[in-house]
Amino acid sequence: MTRFSLASVVLGGWMVALEAQAITCAPGPAVNISIPPITVAAGQQIGQVVGSANGYRFDSPPSSALRCTTRIALGAQARLALVNSTPTGRTFFASGLSMPVYATNVPGVGFALMARDPNRPFMAINTAGVTLIVGDARARPIVLGLDTRIYFVATGAITGGTITARNIARYTITGTPITGAGYYAVNFSNVTINASRKPTCRVSTPSVAMPMPAVAARDFRGVGSFAGSVTRNITLSCAGGIGGATRDVFVTVTDQTVPANRSDVLSLTRTSVASGVALQLLRGNTLVRYGADSTTIGNPNQWLVGSTGNATVQIPLTARYIQTASSIRPGSANGLASFTMSYR
Repeated sequence: MTRFSLASVVLGGWMVALEAQAITCAPGPAVNISIPPITVAAGQQIGQVVGSANGYRFDSPPSSALRCTTRIALGAQARLALVNSTPTGRTFFASGLSMPVYATNVPGVGFALMARDPNRPFMAINTAGVTLIVGDARARPIVLGLDTRIYFVATGAITGGTITARNIARYTITGTPITGAGYYAVNFSNVTINASRKPTCRVSTPSVAMPMPAVAARDFRGVGSFAGSVTRNITLSCAGGIGGATRDVFVTVTDQTVPANRSDVLSLTRTSVASGVALQLLRGNTLVRYGADSTTIGNPNQWLVGSTGNATVQIPLTARYIQTASSIRPGSANGLASFTMSYR
């Protein structure tokens, strides 16, 4: 009996010693990654990064992601895995890593995640989980940090919206007891995605008067010669664009006296007295040819003014007289044209 009792005491002491050396890890408080509103760049292509080209980086706070009371068990693994995430089948490449892209609730926007222990290289993170640290015999009591970088990626047409807050990743240890929820949670806060938007343009000069100077018949040098000129601007105000988006601006000028006119000579009005002369309009050094009053892109004799963002646009036009016959009769020589704007 004495020997049996002695054996029981020794066994009990051994069990107490084991309990004193037990390894326990505790997760830090969940972290909510706050990302400022993102405006999608104009002309965003599928596969390109949305927002910051360097991604959005987060380091765990000084309290760290996981705190362990003693060394991590030999072979224990600290693993980070994405959760609540659906793969898109796409990959995104950055910093030498090929990362799987996962969907968000905003159509056309996915995300990719890389992470590391602060003392180790970055690794691409997926839903299966990736080992960031493996416990070894030399390990000591340890505090584990977590360094992450999130990229948003265009996966389709983006109309904008809010990526809703949720838990996206969990950092835990296998082979070692862990308290609380059993993992360190990485959460999104709401992320606003603003789609790019082209500006809206309006005409600031709906009527443009071009008072021609008086000229004498002797100022002309024969058929096809020119005299007198004046320049005025059509003015547009374009505003409301987002993300650097631009809008193409087109103009068609129509001869209101002879609407079927498709030449580069503007007819005189029927009340004009002069003959042997007509009018021409120029945009820079190019003669304006006349077209139908239509907003259709590609309308005959329509021209592209250019592309504009949020800006005031000036479209200069110059009017001049042209001699059209060998004999000129003096008198009033007026023309009437309209301009039609088209936007794309």
